[in-house]
Amino acid sequence: MKKEKKGFPKKYLPKWAILPLLSIVAVNCMVYWGSALLTSNRCHFDFTFEFDRAVPLIPDFIWIYILAFPFWAVSYILAAQRGKETFYRFVATDLTVHLACFILFLLVPTTNVRPELAGSTIAEKMLQFIYNMDGGTSPSNLFPSIHCYVSWLCYRGLNGAKEIPKWYQNFSLVFAVLVIISTQVLKQHYVVDAVAGIALVEIAWRFYNKKSRYQRMQNFFEKLNGIILKI
Repeated sequence: MKKEKKGFPKKYLPKWAILPLLSIVAVNCMVYWGSALLTSNRCHFDFTFEFDRAVPLIPDFIWIYILAFPFWAVSYILAAQRGKETFYRFVATDLTVHLACFILFLLVPTTNVRPELAGSTIAEKMLQFIYNMDGGTSPSNLFPSIHCYVSWLCYRGLNGAKEIPKWYQNFSLVFAVLVIISTQVLKQHYVVDAVAGIALVEIAWRFYNKKSRYQRMQNFFEKLNGIILKI
């Protein structure tokens, strides 16, 4: 009997994982842009320390910073390969940290002073483009760093998974660290932002180690899948 070939969605992205992943994207947009809108007229704090001022600007890291986006997409899809229970632990961790970020963005609006880019290399032009797209001379929503937390969650959510190739698990750790470094040497974030993002992931991931703590979220999405996707 000839084995039926599976297309990409069936092989890598189970149907039941689609709505949770779309929800994460929607929540991310609401948290980031919504909080920026709500705090636009408020005083913003600058958590720059002497250590941050000592970190050099390295524009070439912009490529790592940008490649974080496809890295996240691949890793979040791979998280579904671990099965429903671990995947919903992953989803619960993500949405909880997003909520924590939203609260902190509102309670402690943050900003920093970006350096002037005098050069004309491709990396510097791309970095300036990112600056312009991300608040210009008045960036916000820095503490905690979403870039750092999402990258670290990609590693944390796949680490130790028998369903995920070991090489990718190792790669996810290395790349997550590189992304975190990129936020520092591109002056997008400072060390306190990175530490806060990583700490929130570690706390939430450990909290949801018990199924009873993410069961309601799993039940919600399974009910939603039944209504919308008929599965």
